Amino acid sequence: MRENLPPGTLVTTLHAVDADTGVFGELQYAVLEQSVGEPGVAEGRDAFAINSSSGELRSRLTFDYERAKAFQLLVRATDAGNASATVTVRVLVTGEDEYDPIFLSPSFSFEVPEGARKGQSIGRVLATDEDEGADGVVLYSLAKPSPYFAVNQTTGTIYLRVDSQPQAGAGRAKREPREMSLEVQARSPLPASRSASAQVTIDVTHTSFGLAPD
Repeated sequence: MRENLPPGTLVTTLHAVDADTGVFGELQYAVLEQSVGEPGVAEGRDAFAINSSSGELRSRLTFDYERAKAFQLLVRATDAGNASATVTVRVLVTGEDEYDPIFLSPSFSFEVPEGARKGQSIGRVLATDEDEGADGVVLYSLAKPSPYFAVNQTTGTIYLRVDSQPQAGAGRAKREPREMSLEVQARSPLPASRSASAQVTIDVTHTSFGLAPD
């Protein structure tokens, strides 16, 4: 079941079969105390309640995926003759995308060094996400494609798509400082996930990026 649902949410309905007819075929359900002893799985006796006659299993709490990802409980069905059967029920808690990714800085500044070649890294952006599971995985992309730069989807490394192409005929002292801006977005791989963006300023003085050819 999803995290953050209110107490009383229906999880499932348990149904045991008794071949007896009449009153001896009527069953009563109960949750028993059980020691789980399994890493990552919590005891579910206090977290769930079962309707003794219908077998409806409902939550008693609002669950937090970051705190507990699974519960286990033992349910017993008993007939009027005191014959019984038990079943182990495991409830998995699924996460929601609760937190926005956060870049370590709202803006980053990098420089394309003189003579840089295609594929060379010029810097790295980094964002974190407090969600766990798939919602906490951060993937990076450019808000708008660039002919000169790309970002590694998983590492946030910004690299060159082309050689730096020094400006022809321009002496070092005559080069006017030039900059380009990129917007990098961070989000999880799941559809409709929360996202964040950061501005990246890149010094391209030692390139011919964006200049008209001679």
